[in-house]
Amino acid sequence: MGSTVKPSNRNQTSTRSRNVGLALAVIACAASLWYFSRSPVQLDHDGYDLTIALYRVCNQRDTEALQQIESRLNEMAGAPSQGDHQREALQDVVQEARQGNWRDAMIACRTLLEEQVRY
Repeated sequence: MGSTVKPSNRNQTSTRSRNVGLALAVIACAASLWYFSRSPVQLDHDGYDLTIALYRVCNQRDTEALQQIESRLNEMAGAPSQGDHQREALQDVVQEARQGNWRDAMIACRTLLEEQVRY
């Protein structure tokens, strides 16, 4: 008579873990593609200095200094400027750091700084 073999809990857990890991990897790749496919941002003098400071803050994982940079960005938001793209890019980096993704935030800062060679 036909007996069905029940999969063990261990196999189910292993498969589930593998599927979750695969899903997270796909999400991370999609986010990276979206982030790195954006057009380069031209930084003005203040934006360049702020990016260097933000890189240092991310390297040191300094939440107090991150708050100071965020305050400076908020001040920049109130001033009329054509630097909206740079402010948005820096706010994205700050948000990444706030979420605890310090290394990713550092990489984003470095990318912003490297993009300045084009200008």
